[in-house]
Formats: sequence, structure tokens, C-alpha cells
Amino acid sequence: MKEFDIIVFGGTGYTGIHVVREMFLTGKCETLSWALAGRSADKMKKVLQTIAAETNVNDYSDVGVIVANVDDIDSIEKMCVNAKLLINCVGPYYLWGRQVVEACLAANTHYLDISGEPLFMEQMEADYHEKAEELGLVITSACGFDSVPADVGVRYIQTHFPGTLTAIETYVNARVGDRGFSVHLPTFQCVVNGFKNRPSLIKFRKERKLSKVPKLGAPFHPKSGVWRENGLFCSPFAGSDRSVIMRTQRYLYEKGLSAPAQAGVYMSFQSTALFLYLCVFGVFFLILVNTRFGRYLLLKYPKIFTLGLVSAEGATPEQIEQASFSVTLKGQGYSGATEGDPDVTVEGIVSGPDPGYVSCSRFVTQAAYSVLKHGPSNVGVLTPGAMLDIPDYVERLQKRGISFQITKTSTKSSTE
Repeated sequence: MKEFDIIVFGGTGYTGIHVVREMFLTGKCETLSWALAGRSADKMKKVLQTIAAETNVNDYSDVGVIVANVDDIDSIEKMCVNAKLLINCVGPYYLWGRQVVEACLAANTHYLDISGEPLFMEQMEADYHEKAEELGLVITSACGFDSVPADVGVRYIQTHFPGTLTAIETYVNARVGDRGFSVHLPTFQCVVNGFKNRPSLIKFRKERKLSKVPKLGAPFHPKSGVWRENGLFCSPFAGSDRSVIMRTQRYLYEKGLSAPAQAGVYMSFQSTALFLYLCVFGVFFLILVNTRFGRYLLLKYPKIFTLGLVSAEGATPEQIEQASFSVTLKGQGYSGATEGDPDVTVEGIVSGPDPGYVSCSRFVTQAAYSVLKHGPSNVGVLTPGAMLDIPDYVERLQKRGISFQITKTSTKSSTE
């Protein structure tokens, strides 16, 4: 018998604190037993006391406190045994994720995290999918801003598409206020190590020798370079979104659940100043990140070598309050046979408050509630879009201030 429905591991960290807040807020409407796990009992008790006061929760005596450390495998195993589902907020995941996944599998415990690290995610899929599927468990990464808006957004478009979606573009737009924004150091460490591990990722993908997924419909070529579109500066997005989207599409195709869609993933910027700043930073970053000494400088002196973008303190409450995001999705496909030019287009938008902490915590917490209250659509080591019941999950996010909207549906016959 599991003692808790959910355990939040790493709840005293910068993102974990926001997950704790979301657990308190969600608990006002839906009751699940939960606990906080981390290295220091005193710190966890202080976090619970602070967040309970902020969220007007008077009695939190039923919230457990569990001491666990990724360096202590025995403590990790004991933690996982006590949970139906674990939310893992302890990264970088390529360093600390595998032992937690293994402990969850051994304890028959569902696992969710907010990783945006493709190599870690794809290694977990290769190593543990069959075992997780056999046990009826979900092991799902990318349940944060990487990559719920894009991945679940694509699935949302697919479920509303009047025919067969064959290609889709996503445009990520993160907005900041006059206080600017700051990236927390552990997040930046994951980005740096992601670039460091790119050769390993390419090698790993070649060695897996996965079969090719068919490309349906008219040829689709993701855009490159820099361009203007609808008054915005646009460029390719170097994050994990596309790899997550394509893993979802592969899984659904191989299970016979959906035709596969191709994807192009981009960033868009309303502010010319922000765009130019990120261009300068991007060039500077790419020069440094591709050498060992450059990576040392980026991680040792992040504030200097990111032009003030990264700090150990992270974003201030005022910066978080002013931040927001939107992901615009533009899909095309066919009302009938997937031949010739596409005759159907569907556009939509996913939007919400601060992406890095507020929305991120809502994405992973509501995923946990959806799995336990409603049940997953599929089991195994899966992406959010492949694992979650999309209508239930979207409805939960809508109630927590994350908007999913279809903004345009058109066919050639209706526009000619």
C-alpha cells in the first residue's frame, strides 16, 4: 500500500517551490495525498510553511516530509516505494535522472519530470520502455515548458483537425516585462550540457537504427535562417521541442493511433531589441559552448559570459509576475487522400503566464493529477503528447490559466 499519491522530489529547489505552490492550489479542488522529498527536512518544512501561508492553506499537517538524496540510492528507493507517482524536479537529469527512474520502476511508481534533455529522454526510452509498458507504468519527461505547449499543442491541433494533419509549425514567443528576466543557473547548466552532449546524441540515434516514419502529403521543409513573419522576427528553435514532438508522432503512428505529422519548430520575437540581444548572445554562446574551456567559462562565470542573462539567483518575483508566453501552431493537411497540395489548414495558440516557473509547475502538476485521477492514454517511456489523455489534460490546464484555442480553420473550398 502506497503511503502517498504523489511525492514531489526536489521541492526546495527554484522550480520545485513553484510545484509545491501548485500542489497546494490544486489540492483545494481535488484531493490527493502528497509529500515533499529532498535533502533537508528543515528546508522542506520551511518551504511548506511559507507556501501554505501564501496560498491560504491553514492545515497542511497531512503533507509528508521525506529525506532523500540522489547520492544515496537507498533513500531514493525508500522514497519511491511510498509514492504512486513521483514528480522529479532534481536536475540535470543526465547526471541524476537514471537512478530515480530505475527506483520508480522497481517500486511500481509512475514517474514525471521537467527535463528538456533529449539524450537523457531518448536513453530512458531505449532502455526502459518495454519494462515500463509491461508494468503499466508511465515514465514521462518533458512535462514542463519543455515541451508541453509544443507537444500537447500539436496533439490538440490533431484532435481538432478535420482530416489528416501532415505538417505543423510551432512558434514560441516568450514575453518579458520592463524588469527583464534572468535564467536560473541549473537551467543554464542543462542547456550547456545539452550542446556538449550533441555528438553523443547523434551517435546514439544512429546506433538505435529506428525505422523511418513516412512523410505524408506535400513535401515539407522546416525553415532556416532569420525571417520576418506577421511583424515578428523568427528563427529556428534549438530546444528539445521538435525531438519530443517527433517521438510522439512516431509512437502514435507505430501504434496505429494517428497518421504522422512533420514539424518545424521556431522562435518569434515582438521586440527588436530583444531579438538583437539574443542574436549577439547566441553567436557569443555558440563560440564558447563548442570548446571545453568555453564551457568552463560559461558555467564558472555565467553572469559575465551570458551578458547578465544567467544568475545563481534566478528570476525575481517581479520578473516572473511580468513574464508570459504563447505558442502559435499552424497545421496543414488533407480532408481526404493525402495527395497533391494540402486543402485544410488549422491554426491555434497555447498561452499562459511565466513559462519557466509558473506555467512549468502547472504543466507537470496537472499531468500528475490527470494520470492518477483520469488515467493515462498509453503507458511506457513516453512523451506527454503520447501518454496523456489530451482532452482531460487540456481541460485541467484551462482551469489553471493555460489557454488552448483554435483560432482558424479553413479549406480550399471555403477560401476560394
